Amino acid sequence: MKKCKWFLLLCILLSYFINPYVPVEWGWENSVLEWLQVVILAVGMVLNYRWVREVSYHNPAGKRFLAWTMPLWLLIIGRELSWGRVFYPSGFNAVKGPSFLPLAQLPYGQLVYPLLAIMLIVWLYIGIKYVLYKIPFELVKERQFPIAEMIITVIALIVAEVAEHKLRLQAMEEMNECFVYLGLILLVYHVKEVLNKRKRKIL
Repeated sequence: MKKCKWFLLLCILLSYFINPYVPVEWGWENSVLEWLQVVILAVGMVLNYRWVREVSYHNPAGKRFLAWTMPLWLLIIGRELSWGRVFYPSGFNAVKGPSFLPLAQLPYGQLVYPLLAIMLIVWLYIGIKYVLYKIPFELVKERQFPIAEMIITVIALIVAEVAEHKLRLQAMEEMNECFVYLGLILLVYHVKEVLNKRKRKIL
């Protein structure tokens, strides 16, 4: 896993040079890369669940913290699927690719944002009630927070934004969104490893 982050950084740095060899349609909405992102996120969610189970019951705060991150994967998957809009195509353009119905026109469209608001409120309530938000700060103080993984993930996010808004390279943007989500998996894995070390210290 330690070498994975440097390979991921290399992929991010090379994405501009790889982009010309990627089919243009891979940068469209509902493309191969967008579905790959959903797959990566789903794998991340499954791994996150597995890692929650790996953390010892002797470290309830750590176990609870990893469980607290689970809904974030679902929220990002929902965002990547445009809250279901990808299942309602409304047209196709030879240059820009497929288009989709506005969220307001979907059968459940009016419910999406209220449900998201409720989920976020409950999520924040749990984080405050069990003081879970303090765990990352504790890891930083103990110099055990995965700084390198975080920086690499942020770099991928910045490159994706630059590719979309400055360079207008949609495939490059989608590639780097894949790298962002892979970085998140590495980030959670590292946190799990640190929490397990804490368990061993307690035992």
